[in-house]
Amino acid sequence: MIVGHLNDWPDGFSLSSAFLRLKARAVPWDRDAFGFSVVQIEDVAVNDPQGAMRDYVRFQDWLDSGQVRIVSSRLPLDQLRASMFLEANGFRFIEVVLHPTLSNLQSMSIPEDGLSVAFAQESDLPALQDIAEHAFRHERYHVDPRLDSRLGDVRYSRWVGNSLRHPVQRLLKIEDGERLVALFLVESRDDGSAYWHLTAVSPTCQGLGIGYRVWRSMLRYHQAQGCVGLTTTISARNVAVLNLYAKLGFRFLPPEMTFHWVRGGA
Repeated sequence: MIVGHLNDWPDGFSLSSAFLRLKARAVPWDRDAFGFSVVQIEDVAVNDPQGAMRDYVRFQDWLDSGQVRIVSSRLPLDQLRASMFLEANGFRFIEVVLHPTLSNLQSMSIPEDGLSVAFAQESDLPALQDIAEHAFRHERYHVDPRLDSRLGDVRYSRWVGNSLRHPVQRLLKIEDGERLVALFLVESRDDGSAYWHLTAVSPTCQGLGIGYRVWRSMLRYHQAQGCVGLTTTISARNVAVLNLYAKLGFRFLPPEMTFHWVRGGA
């Protein structure tokens, strides 16, 4: 395992030439969770593949200097030149993600489901972290065969554990009577909409038909808050949730591809 984040290593990288534009940044929350440096590519455009290969060496040197072990990149599905360039440099395709969106929330008639939605408190965190640690199986850190799936467990558990101190994200708990059944990590946007960062049903409640009730209760919650619309991101391999969003009337924004580079390919 490569450990550490060099104190003098700049946590951002930017390159713009006639051949290649590439911008990346370190991901400190993943570094803290995993114990090694992780980078996310925020922008990449390839104008000339041959010239871009020569420029890309600078990015590789930056990764080496920071002892980076994982690099992720997410591209629109039609950016095939950039995706082929990444694959030529050791990246591997991991998943397609979809972005369900709902714009007519205030005009919807949503039945009552008997579930309660409330802000999570510090005392709720152990149980909510346990849900986050065990509920996710379809996303990129769990399905990349080169990575230990426990990295995903740690990542989501820590994300929930730190959420009460986040400046804009809010952790919500959904209960059926006194039974904790789900969590949602949400963010309000300036345009009056909301974004769902994490959505998870407790593993003990999965397969019991409660998911539809949970999602519908969340629609009612946001509707009561005056929210005008919702957006989230899901893996295309999560067919059950994909069908759930379709059933609820969500439409889908253009999909994206996710790629991982893993040092040593292991």
